[in-house]
Amino acid sequence: MSRPLRLAIWSPLPPSCSGIADYVAETLPALSRHARLRIVVEDAQTVTQALPAETELCLPEHATENDIDVYHLGNSPAHRYVYRAALTRPGVVFLHEWNLHHLTLAETVEQGNTAAYLREMRRTYGERGSFLGRQISRALGGRMLPALHPLFLSPLSSALAVVGLTHYVCDRVRQAYPDRPVLHLPHHLAVPFTSPPGRLQARRELGLPEDAWIVTAPGLATAAKRLHAALRSFTRVRSSIARALFVVAGAEAPDLGLDETARDLELGPAVRRTGRLSLEDFVRHLAAADVVLALRFPSYGEISGALVRALGVGRPALVTAGTPAASEFPEGVVLPVTPGVREETHLAGLLLLLAGDPALCERIGHRARAHVLRRHDLAATVERLVRFLDEVRARKSALSRQLTTRHAPEGSLFEYLSDEIQWHMHDLGLSGFSFHQILKDIAGRNGR
Repeated sequence: MSRPLRLAIWSPLPPSCSGIADYVAETLPALSRHARLRIVVEDAQTVTQALPAETELCLPEHATENDIDVYHLGNSPAHRYVYRAALTRPGVVFLHEWNLHHLTLAETVEQGNTAAYLREMRRTYGERGSFLGRQISRALGGRMLPALHPLFLSPLSSALAVVGLTHYVCDRVRQAYPDRPVLHLPHHLAVPFTSPPGRLQARRELGLPEDAWIVTAPGLATAAKRLHAALRSFTRVRSSIARALFVVAGAEAPDLGLDETARDLELGPAVRRTGRLSLEDFVRHLAAADVVLALRFPSYGEISGALVRALGVGRPALVTAGTPAASEFPEGVVLPVTPGVREETHLAGLLLLLAGDPALCERIGHRARAHVLRRHDLAATVERLVRFLDEVRARKSALSRQLTTRHAPEGSLFEYLSDEIQWHMHDLGLSGFSFHQILKDIAGRNGR
């Protein structure tokens, strides 16, 4: 590299409830060895993260020009200010999940701008999007309609390049924008110990029974993580293994209702819930487990940092089949659970199999740890990211010119024609065809 990169990293930092805040915080020490960093946050007063030397915090309104702006986007309202900046300051979009539907709702409908949301749905899905968008904007879509209709076009259409954590995300970006530079960057492994504690040591430090057979569900407990189904499956394990224990290691979403489910199933002390944990105790719970549950349905195209940590400490992990968490790893590293009507039966069968074969658990855990240590090393992934960002810097002028050619002034005839044709071309698999200059000619001078 000719000179160190100057990067503006747009992302929340701890103690933000966004898991992306932890992800970014973990990368800063390694990233600061390769680049000069400015971290753009909404409220610098709330940040508790210790920053590397010469790294500064900055508010969005004070963000000056840098070599590259890097926008960490996830599907939560915590990233609204990042979303807004990504639309107006072209940079590298770091896409932590493919579907930004809830983030888009937070930035449009929840701010009283339903028209912008409906326009985004029409851009992405045509007339069907207009119809479904009206249902979802009225809170009639449930969990499935937003999950089945990813929203991503606006921030990606303004991106110089894209970074994705899974092949699932990167493949879809390449399909939608075949001319954009895309980097697949495996989710790094980060643990707060030089060597993670063993199972018995972790249990002693956490006060967990040493002779229990423990199933751990890590991270923020939400409806998508299938914990109600998991508890029902666990009752079958409990009936065969009296010492079985189910641990929910992390905070819980409001109104999740695990209390009622555990009470109805008469699980009593067989279920333990920790609430929010320090990172050290969080990793101890992963190390203390016999099996880790990392189910997610519906999926928004994300991959869990908790899953990578669980594999990194050598624990067998159960994931939902057909999701990026299942397809990102080679066969034998994770155990897929089929979602749908047979989910509980399949999950119970796998748990009983693992409970009855400790040697199998050890073999799977050993294979998982070896794979993650080889492919998900933190320093190595940061170096790959820096090389990619430096390549984008070298091409920045050319990439910016491409975006300028395609930019449609808001409310213009060019914007309307572009949105309509873009959806039809995407539907026909012709996303790579450039039609913008033709439309500008049709729309008149400057496309207005």
